Amino acid sequence: MKNLQRNAFIVYLIMTGADWLIGSLFNTVVYVYLATYVTDDPFQLVLISTVFTATVLIFEIPTGVVADVYSRRLSVIIGFTLLGIGALVEGLFQIFGLVLLAQVVLGVGFTFISGALDAWITDEIGEERVGHAYLRGSQVGQIGFLVAIPISTALGTIALNIPIVLAGTLFLLLAVFLVIVMPEEGFQRSSEDEHRSWRAMFRTLSEGIRLVRGRTVLIAIFLISAVYGLSSSGFDNLWTVNMLENLTFPAIGNFKPVVWFGMFNIIVTILGLAGTEISRRKVDISRQAGIVRTLMFLTSGTAICMVIFGLTSNFWLAATVYCLSIAFRRTSDPILRTWITQNTETEVRATVLSMDSQVNSLGQVIGGSAIGAIGSVISLPAALVTTGLARVPVAMLFARLVLLGKREREEAVEP
Repeated sequence: MKNLQRNAFIVYLIMTGADWLIGSLFNTVVYVYLATYVTDDPFQLVLISTVFTATVLIFEIPTGVVADVYSRRLSVIIGFTLLGIGALVEGLFQIFGLVLLAQVVLGVGFTFISGALDAWITDEIGEERVGHAYLRGSQVGQIGFLVAIPISTALGTIALNIPIVLAGTLFLLLAVFLVIVMPEEGFQRSSEDEHRSWRAMFRTLSEGIRLVRGRTVLIAIFLISAVYGLSSSGFDNLWTVNMLENLTFPAIGNFKPVVWFGMFNIIVTILGLAGTEISRRKVDISRQAGIVRTLMFLTSGTAICMVIFGLTSNFWLAATVYCLSIAFRRTSDPILRTWITQNTETEVRATVLSMDSQVNSLGQVIGGSAIGAIGSVISLPAALVTTGLARVPVAMLFARLVLLGKREREEAVEP
């Protein structure tokens, strides 16, 4: 039994490291590739991301049922196969319509893996060991992510689609590897699982809606997540084309833009890790007041950086505020999820976290398209400034919550 668990653990680490490495190969150059060879229209760039997010929203539940009813192993293998096909289509065909089709394939592939991988490793090694597996997997994944950035950048200087095609090929090879070595001993298939899965889906939705209605803080959290999704989607899809079209890259070393973007990714990763570690040490996450104040600071900093990025024509200032904005966002994500867990009971916590993710995705789908339209009709800087301004009400809401919390504590100590 221990040997089976160890084998599953090793396969999980290899799979996680490979997934992060291949994903980094793809993501390091994909926005530059799209803006250079497929389209530089802001609305179309945002639409590409919107199609992916909408696909995830639509297929998240059905593919989860496949994993619960038939096989977690099968679901993961299908997922990586679809990721490989989607990446190959996107890298080989520089046609907007085919890129949209690739986003659908990538989105479906993502949903086959989402949830199924966590469920698989939990089945194989047990709940008592899965936390250790997650931590080790995250460490291995981050190493793979960093290793892939210079590789993707170097290949991108030859041709921007090479890292994307390579990523697709590696995803397919990873799927074949998993067919050979991935065990599945802990999963017990039941003929009643399918019916339970669908009933649970509707029951979970009903419970989540009822819970949110009764708690002002959860309504506030969902509004924040929607705005975060709107702002992040617009900014992430437009910052690359803004730098390519509106800024002058330094002549240092005659580096191509893709090299600069690779360096940005490395800096952002290091800053994000540092920010998370500082928060872990300095922020008292057991107290909601400290969490809300930290989120207010990070949201305000992100908004300011986004606005400056949209307004400036100076390369170095734009690069600085871009890296800071992404680092602020990566630092705020785990803190926001901690805040959610502190405001939900154990039996409904997964429901609320899932709903929060869906609300964020809806913000990306609806708001991201609006930001793209602003970029097409008015200008890229106007769209980027809007992504920053969208976060200002969120910062104000955090400030309001800080004041409410202070007032509640004062009332609690009054005789």
